[in-house]
Amino acid sequence: MPGRIPDDFIESLLERVDIVDVVGSRVALKHAGRGEHKGLCPFHDEKTPSFTVSSAKQFYHCFGCGAHGTAIGFLMAHDGLEFPGAVEELAHIAGLEVPREAGLASSERHDRIYEALAAAQHWFRQQLGGSRAAREYLKSRGFDKATVDEFGIGYAPDQWQGLSDALSGDGFSIVELEKAGLVTRGEHRVVDKFRDRVMFPIHDRRGRVIAFGGRGLGDRGPKYMNSPETPVFHKGRELYRLYQVRRRGLPERILVVEGYMDAAALHQFGFEDAVATLGTSVTRDHLELLFKATPVVVFCFDGDRAGRQAAWRGLETALPLLQSNREIRFFFVPEGEDPDSLVRERGAEHFSQLLDQARPLSAVFFDELCRQVDMNTLDGRARLVALAQPYLERLPEGPFADLLRGELDRLSGHQSATQPARDPIRSRRPPEAGEERPLTPIQYAVALLVQQPGLAQNESVYLLDIPANIKGLNFLRELVDICAQKPHFSTAKLLELWRDRTEAPWLARLAVRPVCSEDEQMSEALAQTMVRIRHQQIQARVRELQEAQLVEGGLDAGQTAELRKLLSLRSETHQD
Repeated sequence: MPGRIPDDFIESLLERVDIVDVVGSRVALKHAGRGEHKGLCPFHDEKTPSFTVSSAKQFYHCFGCGAHGTAIGFLMAHDGLEFPGAVEELAHIAGLEVPREAGLASSERHDRIYEALAAAQHWFRQQLGGSRAAREYLKSRGFDKATVDEFGIGYAPDQWQGLSDALSGDGFSIVELEKAGLVTRGEHRVVDKFRDRVMFPIHDRRGRVIAFGGRGLGDRGPKYMNSPETPVFHKGRELYRLYQVRRRGLPERILVVEGYMDAAALHQFGFEDAVATLGTSVTRDHLELLFKATPVVVFCFDGDRAGRQAAWRGLETALPLLQSNREIRFFFVPEGEDPDSLVRERGAEHFSQLLDQARPLSAVFFDELCRQVDMNTLDGRARLVALAQPYLERLPEGPFADLLRGELDRLSGHQSATQPARDPIRSRRPPEAGEERPLTPIQYAVALLVQQPGLAQNESVYLLDIPANIKGLNFLRELVDICAQKPHFSTAKLLELWRDRTEAPWLARLAVRPVCSEDEQMSEALAQTMVRIRHQQIQARVRELQEAQLVEGGLDAGQTAELRKLLSLRSETHQD
């Protein structure tokens, strides 16, 4: 894969950094004995520490919400970074340069776009100083210099080619500027995309400028305009100011508004946890990003019909993501107002009081459905059940879904229709961390090896080289081979090898599963378990041969000799 970060570099990087230092710089940790550290989980609200970080395993785990992972995974979850960004952040801590395999990574292919956007941001900032009209407009909207500087607000002059001429002089080609969304091709010439607009830079999760939003000062064109979709900007995947909010840590809540002017005004009045959508409805990507940063999301919509329709679309998008540790509320601004005007006219204290009255998703959900039926009749309540059920089926199983069904029971007076249909696949899920469901011998061996990869060097840890149809056997064989080759691996480095494979979540759960009362017992426990697994191999192969003997009317000479050998070996292993 072109531009891929080599596996051996990731291994070396995880050796150079200590997860305790990485997590400890963001979470207050205390020693809990034998290389363990404890603290309050940064991913959910708790009063008693259930968040642990293991120096030996180089792994973190929360026994409260189940969050777990390596130093790379922690940076992805806590700082909102993508995998390459998390690796680069760790490399920076370790003082290393991230190498790339042959070819260009997508970020490297887009370097010129990022550079063009950064240059444009610098130029827009310079132009603001020379535009009295732009400065007067910002002053009239109540923005002070500190807010203008904090938001990096600039100005695009009323010129057809002002930016393109300036950046062309800096060595950027028209093709590069067009790819960055800064210019557009007319019938006879190339012209600047933004003209006579106050400019707001939009950043990605690594703090790079990826687009702009412009508020027009004149009457030409739309009042607000965003950059077009480009190779580095997809408005359905980005939230204005999320980078700045995440940079300050994980907030207790995030307020989502509809425009960057609203976000800037709220920031100036002390609401520093405000982000904005970028001219699009709330998407699943938006919600995933938000819930990585906070457990509580408050959506701010206009109180008119369009605002309530937008809120319902957001509610529908959110339903499949609503786990018990996530909460969505809706704050409807009085008609004729927006967050900008409301906070300036009524003040921060009044705005905060209104925010505290934001309605939970459950209330908005039932209010809207009850509005569509006559709740005073049996017919209307029956229709309420019919309307609600398709939405409830989208919810993941858990306390929130159960409570919503219970509320529907109460409102309709009809309990049987709200019982969820069981998903046969979901009911056969693998054991979650902390559950006491017994492990099979193969699962137990995997858990031991994940927690102490060096155990594979013991001469008692091997599998028989015979075919046997046993679930998980091939995976265990692969794991034993890798651990034997890399006995110095920590749990973290082992898990990083499986990051992109389907077994990764299962391995992470086994990494924190209690397996022995004392670490010193793990070697003997694994040796005994491998004896049982080798016996299972023999048993399974004997059954296969005996079934073939019955079905096919006999075995050939080679199969007969194999069966005799296995029966003798089974007797020996049973005596052991």
